[in-house]
Amino acid sequence: MEKRILIIEDEERMCHLLKLVLSKEGYSVKTARDGMEGMILWQMMKPDVVLTDLKMPGADGLEVLDFRNRQFQQVPLIILTAFGTVQSAVTAMKQGAYDYLTKPVDHNQLLDVIARAVADIQNQKGVSHICEPQTGQMIGSSSVMKKVYDDIALIGGIRMSVLITGESGTGKEMVAKAIHGHSGRPGSPFIRVNCAAIPRDLLESELFGHRRGAFTGAVHDREGAFILADGGTLLLDEIGDLPLDLQPKLLHAVEEKSVTPVGAAKARTVDVKIIAATNHNLEEMVENGLFRSDLYYRLNTFHLPLPPLRDRGRDLIEIVEYYLDRFCREQGHRSLTISAEALKLLHGYPWPGNVRELRNVLERVVLSCKNGTITTEMLPEKIRCRTPTKKGAAPPSFNLPSQEKQLIVAVLEQHDWNQSESARKLGISRNTLRYRMKKYDICRMQ
Repeated sequence: MEKRILIIEDEERMCHLLKLVLSKEGYSVKTARDGMEGMILWQMMKPDVVLTDLKMPGADGLEVLDFRNRQFQQVPLIILTAFGTVQSAVTAMKQGAYDYLTKPVDHNQLLDVIARAVADIQNQKGVSHICEPQTGQMIGSSSVMKKVYDDIALIGGIRMSVLITGESGTGKEMVAKAIHGHSGRPGSPFIRVNCAAIPRDLLESELFGHRRGAFTGAVHDREGAFILADGGTLLLDEIGDLPLDLQPKLLHAVEEKSVTPVGAAKARTVDVKIIAATNHNLEEMVENGLFRSDLYYRLNTFHLPLPPLRDRGRDLIEIVEYYLDRFCREQGHRSLTISAEALKLLHGYPWPGNVRELRNVLERVVLSCKNGTITTEMLPEKIRCRTPTKKGAAPPSFNLPSQEKQLIVAVLEQHDWNQSESARKLGISRNTLRYRMKKYDICRMQ
């Protein structure tokens, strides 16, 4: 498989020459004209080696290096520098750069350094291999998702109650199934009850079961979810919608590990791992008297919050790649690629429906795409025409400065204009963020 090289260089002639030399050697080469464009392209193409100029307008080579150290530590980064700034290149190497080359670049030396970097990558792969937990179709290698994977592995085999919280579409049921998969009980049942979708009159029977004649229409005995899940896992989905009058009985079942079906005289002991999930703020519901505090604390033995898609950084690209491949296969479609402009729009959209919304968008786009590339025109209007500033403003033009400003404003809004958090999300320093805010006249609207 050919190795991918990313060149970040603002001097057009130098950039073209380097690409020509490396392409002739069989490398797949992409180029960017400044640091910000390079960091965006880095997330899209996932290069094996990166060459970056040290001195560039806007984001310079040290900022690219800082981005690499935060998100792609395994990727060798080679600094290109003029003779007069070699000391800066040495400083960069102390901060994690793989090597540096002085301009004008000697082509043989360039090829030697690239070959050595590629060989080092192969050696590292031969020494260690990190395996994530088996989590079904959970996708993402961001730090926030790695924390989720670690939590799943930690609590899978422990019979404590787990509360999964997160916005709609973040994958709460998928995480619950992953926890069940780590339970160490192969073949044990996994039962889900949606507390919001079942009428109050039927929910008690759904959870605890009933005996024939217990109420009108109860013509047969019925085993409830607790009994069906005996020896396995019970997911109480949308637990925030559980009626208040049923909460004491649920609390008793969780604490005593026993249930009494409606109309029965005797309780039945069950061995069930309880996982509750909700997109509500249960603490606020407790304060407002809408949810029992004792049940909340009993269910919240281990809290596992799921991050929204807008806070998962480069995971979006991995999710896009996964679902494009999946839907192409399911629909008998040839393989598709997505344009850089379309991907930038997907990055800038806040995804209130999270992964579920992104999946639905991609499925429709694959169905309607008649050529080999997904372009901006194929995306829904709400994504194409969204601007994170004032409502009713015209959509931004698709040049890099416009996209950079749009991205910065979107991230600032997501983090309530906290510059430290926003800079961390963007992969740049706080000083760089302040520089760009001043450059683009970005200020918080009161």
